[in-house]
Amino acid sequence: MDYFDQNTYLRNLFDIRTTRIELKEFNSVICNEKFYSKTNEDNKIDFSNGYNESALEKEIFSKEDDLQVEENNNFNYIVVKSDSDKRAKDVIFLFHGLNERLWDKYLPWALKLHKSTGKAVILFPIAFHMNRAPGNWSNPRLMKKMSEYRISKFNGIENSTFANAALSSRLHSKPSRFFTSGFQTFSDVTDLVAEIRAGNNKYIYDDASINFFGYSIGALLAEVLLMANPSNYFDKSKLFIFCGGPTFDIMFPVAKAILDSEAYKSMHKFFKLFDDYLNKGKINRSLLPEIKYFKSLLSQYGLRNIREERLLELKDKIFAISLIKDKVVPPESVINTLNGSQKKIPIRTMITDFPYNYSHETPFPVDKNQREIVNVNFENIFGLASSFLV
Repeated sequence: MDYFDQNTYLRNLFDIRTTRIELKEFNSVICNEKFYSKTNEDNKIDFSNGYNESALEKEIFSKEDDLQVEENNNFNYIVVKSDSDKRAKDVIFLFHGLNERLWDKYLPWALKLHKSTGKAVILFPIAFHMNRAPGNWSNPRLMKKMSEYRISKFNGIENSTFANAALSSRLHSKPSRFFTSGFQTFSDVTDLVAEIRAGNNKYIYDDASINFFGYSIGALLAEVLLMANPSNYFDKSKLFIFCGGPTFDIMFPVAKAILDSEAYKSMHKFFKLFDDYLNKGKINRSLLPEIKYFKSLLSQYGLRNIREERLLELKDKIFAISLIKDKVVPPESVINTLNGSQKKIPIRTMITDFPYNYSHETPFPVDKNQREIVNVNFENIFGLASSFLV
């Protein structure tokens, strides 16, 4: 079954031969137990360049305080596993990219990883993404109006579209959401692994091996997990990176399907003042190791020694592939981060190209005219990923 056939079946969440796709409920408890809400409420620094929400934005977002978005706190994650096994002996977490709403393109990826490695694959949504966001954030009519407002309001704005209007607006008005959402996801994954290790997950054995497949911004999440290694859960874990891996400042997510330019500017201002943000918030001191590694991946110059020392320790546990025509995550950005400023970190980094039109957002386009060549390159990439993660 090739990539296109997989896409057809998996889009409808059908079983494929001996494979089964399960939906598992998850409850995120970070809002009640960590510093998430206190940081947002108590920090008075304006990172948004004086941005004021429009009436439309207030209508869409103000009724949904981040802490009270039910879809974000209670949601399903997807498990792809063998239908014959009650529990899987090994698992791969697959993390998606920024501003994603549908699992469609990732389901064939998960199936291929499962079929090639025999391991279960967990597709886990980042906070406020996929099925963790209210439906009106994806409403084309509302989002078109929001994009039109942003275009009229901000002279020279680039790549404002209905597809990125919700995320752009939310990050523009409060760029700290990039950190708090990332930290919530970090904690959610850690809680799920704790559940597995305690023997309380009905799909995964308590002693299962745990590896990661990180794409785009999902690679940054996986890097922080691997670097911080909470409770030593990931001592033996490996990470395969596809179209990801650099520090955020040398990624370029201003794109029609990701972020507009004004949101990106606001985020950069936030990152420059990140220490002020942390110092003025009520931070649980026990969280500082995790925050340290997150911070080291914001800027290629910030905490570089800490980042590169840790990456050197993880040199055999990471394999990254980047694409020549990737404008969001250029190959040189990946190399500059993972191989270090002096190129002395021997993390395996590979640069390749596809002989068809592709983009960062759509590396494997579903195009009947290119079906055969897309299949070949899909198989090559996921063959390498599976060999590394097996």
